Amino acid sequence: MGINRRDENTIYKPFDGVTQTVLTGKETGSKMLSVNQYELDPNSKSDYYEISNVEESLFVSDGQVEFRLGNNIFNASKGDAITAKKGQPHGFANAGKTNAIVLTVSPNIKVESSVVQEPEFVHETPNEGYFDRSKNEPYEFTPGVMRYDMVGDFLGAESTCISELICDPNGIAPNHYHPKHEESMYCLEGKLNFSYAEEDDIILSQGDMFTCEVAVRHGFYNGHKTTGRLLAIHSVLNPPPRIDVD
Repeated sequence: MGINRRDENTIYKPFDGVTQTVLTGKETGSKMLSVNQYELDPNSKSDYYEISNVEESLFVSDGQVEFRLGNNIFNASKGDAITAKKGQPHGFANAGKTNAIVLTVSPNIKVESSVVQEPEFVHETPNEGYFDRSKNEPYEFTPGVMRYDMVGDFLGAESTCISELICDPNGIAPNHYHPKHEESMYCLEGKLNFSYAEEDDIILSQGDMFTCEVAVRHGFYNGHKTTGRLLAIHSVLNPPPRIDVD
């Protein structure tokens, strides 16, 4: 499966002013995950929709985003996330004056989505399903690597785990594999060096996506002079089962 470089992915225009980039899915050979990036021009928005067969989690990669989740409508910032449960209507819009970027994640390569009628919204953040970055602190994952857990059972997810890893120069996440699920890793910022199967120095730059098959060795380290940020995406709940290897 391997790496999907930023400039090599499939691109769509699903809504006015919105560009969709396929990061992981059936188009890339995945069997377990659908991950898409949506770049929104100012004043653009998605439909209000529901997914009948699987949950969907959304992460704000950049900008200011207005989320519609159930009957709630509220603004979110870079680093925030939501989880829409199976059958729960939701949507997103650019709430700022510059472009915004949203990543969507579903633990299935077949996503059955349909547009639904918008209700009369209440302007407040919901009691569940919303990760507010400003109210959470990262923790040390390994020396030189800090971690935020944004999506998991604590957010109401049933089979999704999303974390952000912040890797200082010389920071390392040891090699491991997952015995029963894939992992997708998206480079949010900077550059990072990855091991994959028998290879030990694959470089990912901002916007690149790396998806690792079940039971295949992988890991990463920062061999560069600037901090790198990585989004780790799993199709299981937290903590994802893993086995450390050399």
